[in-house]
Amino acid sequence: MLHLNIVYIDTLFIINLYVNFFMIRACGAFLHRKINTARCVSGAVAGGVSSLVILLPSLPLLLNTAIKLGIGAVLVLIVFGRGKFLKNALVFFVINIIFAGVMLALSLFFSPLGMIYNNGTVYFGISFLALLIFTAAAYFTIRVLRYFLDVRFNADRIYRVTFEYNGENRSLSAFADSGNTLTDFFTGKLVIICDKSTCAGLFPEFDESELELVKGLRLLPYSTINGSGIIPVFKPASVKIEDKEVDVLLGISKENINKNGVNAIFNPKLLF
Repeated sequence: MLHLNIVYIDTLFIINLYVNFFMIRACGAFLHRKINTARCVSGAVAGGVSSLVILLPSLPLLLNTAIKLGIGAVLVLIVFGRGKFLKNALVFFVINIIFAGVMLALSLFFSPLGMIYNNGTVYFGISFLALLIFTAAAYFTIRVLRYFLDVRFNADRIYRVTFEYNGENRSLSAFADSGNTLTDFFTGKLVIICDKSTCAGLFPEFDESELELVKGLRLLPYSTINGSGIIPVFKPASVKIEDKEVDVLLGISKENINKNGVNAIFNPKLLF
């Protein structure tokens, strides 16, 4: 009996839109990037539209690869912009390759109902609940992997942080701590917390009783399990962790954190 594979365009689009949405979120998790929801949805829609290549005859490998790379490049530009394009694209393509491999294995060994894998695009009949469970599980796995990678990079290593402010260059000894999630709510920039003694002389008029009057400083509210308060922050002309330039603020801790030669704490997100 002749078996015909039927592709429903609406199902094809919705499945690939949904999968692309979570692949984009997975990229954001790996890259430690906050992705604008509108950009994420736009990228997912572009990915959904690109899934129509499944309707074409099987393409030669090189042509299919070129098309997929072009589509991926456009999607990365939509979601992440032009900054750090090669790094963003590499992570996106690796996640795509992993997903494509899983789908190919699924088609070879389990043959889901009505599954078609052609030109690097997958289509299959699946309930929304099953799709939700599998996609959520994949996304959770990626987040867990990212967490353990962060923990690995936290391990007891001391990093050299250098910064320039008002023509002066200072050096800090810092360690990465995922517990430091302090972020400036105006700019979205992460804050490296440093010991007050390391900033001595940068703000001659520094007076903890009148912080709001100190030129170059502004106050940022924070909250921890031990309480809440405000921390003075400032924007250096440049900041580097080892040889990597990062776009951050520096926060001046009221408490002494100079322990074992370490006088600054930063979030490990800044390493990637």
